[in-house]
Amino acid sequence: MKRICAICLFAIILLPACSNNHDGGLLDPDCTAEKAAKSTAMKATVGIGGRCTPAEAAKDTAKRAVQ
Repeated sequence: MKRICAICLFAIILLPACSNNHDGGLLDPDCTAEKAAKSTAMKATVGIGGRCTPAEAAKDTAKRAVQ
């Protein structure tokens, strides 16, 4: 049972890294206000959130506005 859980956890962690259809890079995600809100909500309810913060979303939005 522990081996199955370890394999599933490894697959869950590895799958987004191997996917070609993603919205951001592995090191620098493309944060939007919606992603930041979801990340903040997950952090508040579950205790684990995503990498997008409101500050990162503001920085990425400003970067897109300049381009």
